[in-house]
Amino acid sequence: MMKKNKYIIALLLLSNLFTGCEIGFLDNEAFSDLTREGYYEKLSDYEAALVGCYYYISGRGTTKEGTYATGFPVLGEAGTDECYIATNKGANWIYATQLDQYTTLNSDNLICQEVWLNSYAGINATNEIISRIDEMSEEILNATPRYRAIAAEARFLQALWYFNMVRIFGGVPILTTPSRSSSNYEVDRNSIKEVYAHIFTLLEYAKQFLPETVSQYGRAKKASAHALAAKAALHIASSMQLLAPKMTEQVKLAGINSYEWNYTDQSGREYSKDETIKYYYTVARDEARTVLDIFAPNYLMPKFTDCFYPNESSDEILFEAVLSTGLANEMGGWFGSLFGPMGPSAKGGGQQVIFPVQPIVNDNYTYTMTATQPCVSVDDRFAWAISTFQITQAGEVKAIAFGQRYKQFQIAKFRIDVPPSYNQDRTPVNNPILRVSDICLVYAEAQAELDNIEGKGITTDALEFLNVVRRRAKVVEYTPTSILEVLTYEDLKKQGNKEIKGYVATNPIEHFRRAILNERMLELLGEGHRWFDLVRMGVLKEVTEQSIDYARTRPGANLSNPNIPVRHISEFHIFRPVPAREISLHKGTLTQNDGYN
Repeated sequence: MMKKNKYIIALLLLSNLFTGCEIGFLDNEAFSDLTREGYYEKLSDYEAALVGCYYYISGRGTTKEGTYATGFPVLGEAGTDECYIATNKGANWIYATQLDQYTTLNSDNLICQEVWLNSYAGINATNEIISRIDEMSEEILNATPRYRAIAAEARFLQALWYFNMVRIFGGVPILTTPSRSSSNYEVDRNSIKEVYAHIFTLLEYAKQFLPETVSQYGRAKKASAHALAAKAALHIASSMQLLAPKMTEQVKLAGINSYEWNYTDQSGREYSKDETIKYYYTVARDEARTVLDIFAPNYLMPKFTDCFYPNESSDEILFEAVLSTGLANEMGGWFGSLFGPMGPSAKGGGQQVIFPVQPIVNDNYTYTMTATQPCVSVDDRFAWAISTFQITQAGEVKAIAFGQRYKQFQIAKFRIDVPPSYNQDRTPVNNPILRVSDICLVYAEAQAELDNIEGKGITTDALEFLNVVRRRAKVVEYTPTSILEVLTYEDLKKQGNKEIKGYVATNPIEHFRRAILNERMLELLGEGHRWFDLVRMGVLKEVTEQSIDYARTRPGANLSNPNIPVRHISEFHIFRPVPAREISLHKGTLTQNDGYN
């Protein structure tokens, strides 16, 4: 813990170099201390600048809406079949509600704006480091290998920002040189294809020069880069195969937001559409396997709870947003308090901003419940991820009343079991961005798709790492036969491939995809993946709308939840709006996504 605190204290001190004014898209006033003549003279200057770049991952204070402290969790969970945003939180959360309900979402959305601004501020900061190190002589770089490692870390961070941006907004401007002027705003959007090509270029360097291990919490390493490459390749492959056929020409935005392109290899051969899809699934599988081989033969930590506070930064965490800045008043981050459990935040409860969609999430767990017996689940993830308790005004923990449990379950995955001695609006709970269990599911999905392409059906190789995740949770493992069985929402006491409202499976690979969607919900609940998963698999509209309608109107005493907002999703909602501020600043060179004003 001392090592973690030292790193965070340094981060807070160095973040003063990067803040103090509103950061525009290419506005570099915030970097005046770093770009002044004479700053980048020694290795320690580069180390300081790199640590400052991590500020844009975790975020503090007024920038939280654009970071993993608030913005990314909301963007990944709002408006899905997994979570919804509370509508009674007032004006402070109106922008989260817009993302959740779709129909009111527009280009003035503050969360979209802050994510755009913060991401490009981070990209600009990393470009400053990268450009200066790239200008160094081979003699200097060979004499001090740490310079290349610093550049690799900067490239990883930049790849992560672009990966988020391209999934949220579609094609976005690619910037490769640092800006030292606030007047250079006239840039165009690059295509999705071009953004992903840039991401893979960044990650190739990162994979080569990042260290195998790190001594400071929250820093990128080789496995981090391989994991991100696996997720990026999977997003491309599944979007090409499942999303692209459903996209209208208007949404494709004259090719900027298109997932239709043919890969060209190093020899210059252009692949066909089917070969391109297979190529990206292969990259996803192979990059995932590179990560998993590092952790063989056990792969995962013994217990699910080993990944979360206070056991963060465990071996299973490949990369995380470090928010554990200390336990003083107003220290820490906003991430943990976005969720439950019920109760006053000053006593250890959350702000109850992001709720699980009852009973959809809860039905995916197998549990027994009576008027006198608390929830007992054979799935080890349930007791930690879902709160079956609430905290009283006196700070005492008590079980939720039996008749209201379906309506009052909340996400407690990022809780603090012992009420803190400070206002819990900010907590020392880190945001796990990349976990090994996520990569297990990436491998399983990519291998299943490759097996299907080759006509092999459902193989034990594809099931292997899906079952690695299920094995730790103590639920039954899938077989090629059992994965084809469908369990309805009412069949709570059985384990297996649960029904997903709006998702119709007619062949083995579709049954496998539904199993993957179910398992990703169970394992990664609240970690900001769900919206992206539904989009890339082409099922955002039908799954979200029908699941929400079912959750609102489910028959049976205390089962329906009319407080969940109705969702009306259009074809263009697979991308979020480009901020109006950016379009105005760029004098028309930035094109707005289809459907937004």
